[in-house]
Amino acid sequence: MKRLYLIPLPAIIIGSLAMYMNGVSTIIWSQNIFASLIAVILSDLISRKTKIIGSIFSIPFVILLLLFAFFDLGLEGVHRWVSIGPIRFYIASIVLPILIIGLWKITKRFNWWIPTIITMGVSLLLALQPDASQSTAFIIPMAIILFNKASKSRYRLSVSFLFSLIIILSWLYLDNLPPVPYVEEIVKMVANMGVVWFVFGITSLVILPLPFFLFPPKNAKLPAKCLGLYFAIILISTLFGNFPVPIMGYGTSPIIGYFVAIAWLINAEPNS
Repeated sequence: MKRLYLIPLPAIIIGSLAMYMNGVSTIIWSQNIFASLIAVILSDLISRKTKIIGSIFSIPFVILLLLFAFFDLGLEGVHRWVSIGPIRFYIASIVLPILIIGLWKITKRFNWWIPTIITMGVSLLLALQPDASQSTAFIIPMAIILFNKASKSRYRLSVSFLFSLIIILSWLYLDNLPPVPYVEEIVKMVANMGVVWFVFGITSLVILPLPFFLFPPKNAKLPAKCLGLYFAIILISTLFGNFPVPIMGYGTSPIIGYFVAIAWLINAEPNS
């Protein structure tokens, strides 16, 4: 299972090579490589030693981080980042995989409405940032988790309506930030290297969600597959707007979020 840490490696290498070939500063693309090394070590260590990834107790901390983004200066009215010195972290891409796991655990122990209200609140925060990609990628997997526990169809219907409304509004009010070539348009950079590289690049992105569908923990199949769906929606959304291409494009935060999810997948206890 440790070999699953190698899954994002092709996308990281191809993206870094594309940036290098297109004259992007070494300081930029080398951050992805450095972040992947640090993320593997820390996420695996934390997951094995503390089991804090996806724990119920991590949920308040995750929500606070999402709220902190609104107190950051932001960029042209967009509040997705929390700055620590010169480094800006794209918070949602780091914490949402953790939150999906944590909320699944809540559905096993508490009333159905508790995780529903938390999901609704987080979804509104994401829509207000605004971030249609993360909002959609969070709501759909969480709806599947919640509806798996909901026994009455009227509950499902009312919640489905509210979730759908948030998704629609988030896509109606997209930000006006221009795309950054080595972030949102990294696939174009790869395509400029030739057809073979383009095919390899697309393949490297397609395989990113697969471990969560193919190797789910025995008693945590639902959250694992929902994590796979989360990453799949993030990738698909890049076809419909100026959204960061995770792992391949520049950005350490999506790399951290992905490796955290992989660490949970590898180290999840059989009775989790």
